[in-house]
Amino acid sequence: MSPPLIRQVKSFIQPELINIIDAPPGTSCPVIAAINGTDFVLLVTEPTPFGLHDLKLAVDAIKLLHIPAGLIINRCDIGDNKVKDYAKQENLPILMEIPFDRKIAETYSRGQLVVETMPEWKQRFLELYHEIENQKSKIEKSQRRITS
Repeated sequence: MSPPLIRQVKSFIQPELINIIDAPPGTSCPVIAAINGTDFVLLVTEPTPFGLHDLKLAVDAIKLLHIPAGLIINRCDIGDNKVKDYAKQENLPILMEIPFDRKIAETYSRGQLVVETMPEWKQRFLELYHEIENQKSKIEKSQRRITS
């Protein structure tokens, strides 16, 4: 029943504002329903074989849907560099890297916001927001040149 729920959530989108839709990992029907018709997809993965596998599936899906995307690498200091290598190969910009940090995990497990318990992260997330805006702007300019 997730796709009907997601459609209902999308019915509340206010086009003049930034709207964020959180989707589950992977490429299931709920994910496709959540990302279809969006302006930008922010992918989140970990540098593990499983994370890379799911990332490849998600990138294939957003390519089919022609949606621009960027990447966050969570727990960036575990695993290897295969996720970074893949992102470079796919021209998928890495917009943020979040290290493994017990304090972040504890904050999340208590249902708190990292930007409130660790104020140094607030600026990083604001920078992420601005980088997403920059990525979208570059794509829009590129598309205008193509159609002109």
